[in-house]
Amino acid sequence: MTINNRLIGQFGETIAASSIIERGDTIVSKNYRCRYGEIDIISTSGMYLVFTEVKTRQNIQYGHPLESVDNNKLKKIKKASQYFLLSQNLYQEQKYSLRFDVISIIISSDLSTAVLSQSNKNIIDVNCLINGTDYELDLVSDI
Repeated sequence: MTINNRLIGQFGETIAASSIIERGDTIVSKNYRCRYGEIDIISTSGMYLVFTEVKTRQNIQYGHPLESVDNNKLKKIKKASQYFLLSQNLYQEQKYSLRFDVISIIISSDLSTAVLSQSNKNIIDVNCLINGTDYELDLVSDI
């Protein structure tokens, strides 16, 4: 059975959103799009505003899903998150610290099972993001 990549991605994002809700976080936006890119899930977790990229694969033949988040993707996530903060006037409030997560999901070909892992959390200051200070996201460790 062949399933197209868009459906696999949507299925993975549904699993990730359920996981985020199950741990008690609140989803603010899903599939946020702006001219700078897309953020799969934006949520709040206590004092954090979390920008989550979800990567879903049916196997690891072409690498682990986390490996597909490269520097170009990180730049797009950064620009899109900056735009989100500015458009929502959240940078002025400084109510939240920011966290960037990557959730990887490997699903079986029949969609009956899924293995979910999440990248190490990276916390940055809102002012660093708005002012364009460079930072790196740690995408190596799974929890």
